[in-house]
Amino acid sequence: MNAPTHGHGDFTGPADDEKLTMTMEERGVWVFLVCNIAAATTYAAVVVPRAFEGPIEEVSWVVPMLWAIGAQIVGTIVGSIVAAIGSAVGLAARGRDPQVEMGSDERDKEIERYGSRKSQGILGVGTAVALALAMLDADAFWIGNAIFAFGVVSGVVEAVVKIRAYRRGF
Repeated sequence: MNAPTHGHGDFTGPADDEKLTMTMEERGVWVFLVCNIAAATTYAAVVVPRAFEGPIEEVSWVVPMLWAIGAQIVGTIVGSIVAAIGSAVGLAARGRDPQVEMGSDERDKEIERYGSRKSQGILGVGTAVALALAMLDADAFWIGNAIFAFGVVSGVVEAVVKIRAYRRGF
């Protein structure tokens, strides 16, 4: 039995036993999480072995970090676009209206604020750690990597909190 139409031609809504479609914002959170973890893992795989090969002051970490940050940004943008197009095509192929089912709502805005609030403390601690390292005249390697690591952890926490809110409420 089909669900009632939404007044948009032949498109129908999801059946009672069918999962709801992710909003574009939720899909973007998933893409960000994957890209963030992939970029950080790749960066660590390149830089950590270098750190064991010689003095920290000589470790080449700046270019790999810039590549990791750039790849994470580009990956999130491209991944979100590809995921949105794929979802829209899939919904349309099943006779459902992508605009209705993938649109954002007030819940998306609340989840965005909720996730940001939950990760702000991590960024605060990261800032304090980086400041303390600078005050102790630590090598730039440690300062840069502390900022990077706390940024990655904050991003992962924020994404996980948002995904939980989408899936289980908050």
